Amino acid sequence: MFYAEKCDLCGECLSSCQYLNYDLERAKREMEELVNGGCPPVVESCVTCVACNQVCPKGANPFDLINERQEETGALGIPEESFEKFAQLHNLPTMVFEGDADKPAMNLCIVGSMVREQLEGSFFNGLTMVEGADYFCTLGYVHLGRPGLVKENMARFVKNLTALEKDEIICFHDDCYAALKVKTKEYGIDVPFKVTHLFEYIANQLKMRKDEIKPVRIKVAYQAPCASRYCPEKDRFLEEIFDLLGVTRVHRKYDGENGLCCGAPLMARDRARALEIKLKNVEDAVEHGAEAMIFLCPMCFLNLRKLCRERNVRPVFISELCYHALGEKDY
Repeated sequence: MFYAEKCDLCGECLSSCQYLNYDLERAKREMEELVNGGCPPVVESCVTCVACNQVCPKGANPFDLINERQEETGALGIPEESFEKFAQLHNLPTMVFEGDADKPAMNLCIVGSMVREQLEGSFFNGLTMVEGADYFCTLGYVHLGRPGLVKENMARFVKNLTALEKDEIICFHDDCYAALKVKTKEYGIDVPFKVTHLFEYIANQLKMRKDEIKPVRIKVAYQAPCASRYCPEKDRFLEEIFDLLGVTRVHRKYDGENGLCCGAPLMARDRARALEIKLKNVEDAVEHGAEAMIFLCPMCFLNLRKLCRERNVRPVFISELCYHALGEKDY
């Protein structure tokens, strides 16, 4: 949700964008045009990475305004076939794998088939696992310039999770966590259960098994999903995980607020630009000495793994790194 009363048209959101070359004056002009109902060039050129929400010093959520204008105008130019392909996710079979009655449920949303191997370890024993159309958070529609569909589907999403009758739902992916922690509040939807991010759950598991950890002395870069921008405060749990594992996170140019997306949101409309962003991201990790790039999002993994391997940077899911430290399996 864009908070017009918080926006002072400072332009910092657009002048800080890693994909635009805007000076402060142009950034101010285009933000003023946006606020006044116009459709400046940023609406079309936006990568939809949500970074400007994180960067905004006033918490006005400028990306949400850009996203609304994209929906109103169709300026993103997403091919209809790409939208139809994404919409097919609503047809995925719903699956519920019952766990222990006294343990939480973990929502895999629509990525279950992509992360099945990541769940084969002691961390997740006894959890109820749910996935498929009924547990699809739909936040990915923001990358297609269709935020209205996120709002349209949110009550259904929460209702289906509530029907599990669990006091706690663990979100495997940032999209679901952001949907439940941020979007539900904006839409006035009550969430009657505790929402836990995967990082928090893993950090707690590692603390309980601290004596079993064999430190992993490697330097890593981290690829944050775009949805992390909605609630970056939970990244403190990632730092806890790295500290517990003995991992060193390299200080690189494109990290934190300056992080680059994996290029996936651009693939349908500008593959050349997507490749440019991907190369810049991975080469930055190489330049700063990363031996591995750590992933949470399976789409980020799929989009960057080849480039990582070609440059001798090992692509590793966060759960794989933890299993390795516990001696359960190698990555």
